[in-house]
Amino acid sequence: MVQRFSVALARLAGDEDLLIAMATMVTDDAPEVIVRLEQQLEQTEMEEAAASAHKLKGMLSTFETDSPVAELEEVVHAARGGNSRQASESFQACRVPIHELLREIAALKN
Repeated sequence: MVQRFSVALARLAGDEDLLIAMATMVTDDAPEVIVRLEQQLEQTEMEEAAASAHKLKGMLSTFETDSPVAELEEVVHAARGGNSRQASESFQACRVPIHELLREIAALKN
């Protein structure tokens, strides 16, 4: 599984222990951020949703810079612009890839 995240590992100067520690932090913290983001989008709290989406994007970008991180940037942008419909649609479009990436990250801990 470390091979899947070889680019992330290279950014960490090959430190597998650090990659695993970061995987633990992300998989522990991300579910709460996702729930909070979903609630903020539902309640059209766009400033808060932008902050949560940005936080989630940062957490995941340690491991991946393409999908779903790029799509989370769209959520951030729409939420910052006050476009609740677009923010919600963009988040819905990347929910499955987010959860798939989190499963892959969690596998690093094993």
